Amino acid sequence: MIESLQRQYVLDLPIRSARGRHDFIVSKSNEEAILWLDSWPEWPMHGLVVCGPHGSGKTHLGCLWKDQSNAIEVKGSEVPEVLEIVRENERVLTCFVDDADTANPEPLLHLFNHMYSKGGYLLLTAKKPPAAWQLSLPDLMSRLKSLPISEIGLPDDDLLKGILFKMFDDKQVLVNSDLINFIVSRMNRSYGSALEIVERLNEESLSKKRAITIPFVRDVFREWI
Repeated sequence: MIESLQRQYVLDLPIRSARGRHDFIVSKSNEEAILWLDSWPEWPMHGLVVCGPHGSGKTHLGCLWKDQSNAIEVKGSEVPEVLEIVRENERVLTCFVDDADTANPEPLLHLFNHMYSKGGYLLLTAKKPPAAWQLSLPDLMSRLKSLPISEIGLPDDDLLKGILFKMFDDKQVLVNSDLINFIVSRMNRSYGSALEIVERLNEESLSKKRAITIPFVRDVFREWI
């Protein structure tokens, strides 16, 4: 049994992305965002902005809040469509806008106003704080500035290790601590880098029919990085 658990098989299985609260990795860099989401519905101005780099877990956090608050979820580009739903359905009181910095400013302003007018709640995620969105609508900027902002910082080693374990687990790939430590000691300290490395290693292991071991990772890094 122990031997079978230690052995890693490379299988082209459907990829699942775990999104339960127990799957989210908490550290100093994202602890504040977790506390803000846990404080809902006691949000000043009935809204919150969570910002951080690609792959930092913003969408995961938003999905956890969506499940908690029964919110509707949309991408920034889909705000015009959800605006119609909010206008026509008074029971829609919570909305999660992922990549809100990509939204057309005018529909986003209307969504903000409609949610606020009926006592609803709005969660926005973006790579950067609203002040860096280069918005042309002063009214929208004013409303966004009234919201609390929680920035997810760059990951420390412990968080990177947790993220890598989770990403490999999402792909149903079994790895051990020695392998994770080896990767972390040789990678850039960013969420995006963790995503890229796991994707690359998984693709290479499938194409070459090799397990993801330290010698395998060393070979891939030598050719790639």
